[in-house]
Amino acid sequence: MSHKVIIIPGLGDGTERIEWATNFYHKYGLEPVVHNMWWRKGEKHFEPKLKKLISLVDKLSKNGDRVSLIGTSAGSSAVMNAFVARKKKIYKVISVCGRLRQGEEKGFRSFEAKTASSLAFKESVLRFEKSELKLTKEDKKKIMTISAIFDELVPGNTSRIKGAVNKQIKSVEHMFSIWMGLSFYKPLIKFLIF
Repeated sequence: MSHKVIIIPGLGDGTERIEWATNFYHKYGLEPVVHNMWWRKGEKHFEPKLKKLISLVDKLSKNGDRVSLIGTSAGSSAVMNAFVARKKKIYKVISVCGRLRQGEEKGFRSFEAKTASSLAFKESVLRFEKSELKLTKEDKKKIMTISAIFDELVPGNTSRIKGAVNKQIKSVEHMFSIWMGLSFYKPLIKFLIF
């Protein structure tokens, strides 16, 4: 049995950097599978994008392989929504510097400002914000959130889930913190393995 780790990028939909940052996962028996949501391309709405992600979860788990999810930035709400839809098929789910709810910030860091370029991202956050209330204590044991000391794009109060394993990486700046979280943050690997 292998352990597939589906990794969802944020609004930039970049795969090369994530593939490079997670290449070492193989030495821990983890097989990274980077999947683009195409936040700003193709379908404008989130539902068809979520269906493709859920289909990938179903496909990879079909052979009895263990499947976990990691979302970075905007990808975090997507993996949480997939987890809600396939709790029994998903082993663990991790949000790295991701916005999971609207929050009350105004201006540059506001929900409206950060979702203006992607209706799908906006719908994903709103969907998870409602679904979060349905998570059980057992569900939350399978969830880890990682946030930075300071993230200029994602306010800390929008990136954690009460009752989940919430960690703060000793880093600042959004992109750098995602890279640190995926590449050097040992608790992420430990959480996936155990």
